[in-house]
Amino acid sequence: MNIKIYSQASFQMMVPNYLYQAYEEGKRSIDFLLLFPVSRSDSEHILATIKKCPVVLDAKWRFGTVTVTAYIRH
Repeated sequence: MNIKIYSQASFQMMVPNYLYQAYEEGKRSIDFLLLFPVSRSDSEHILATIKKCPVVLDAKWRFGTVTVTAYIRH
């Protein structure tokens, strides 16, 4: 599952919904393509936001701070 996110404000609203949707559909992972600038402190906050969701096993950055992949629990 690949999701494009265009702003940090929409990231906060969209991510939990997509994570639970991926869990319900039995997906193993979900990629978020971030189409906005991400600083180092923002990147740490984004990972923390994703990891605090109960359905997430782990989350990692790929390609710098362009794509973040969340691995779903099963």
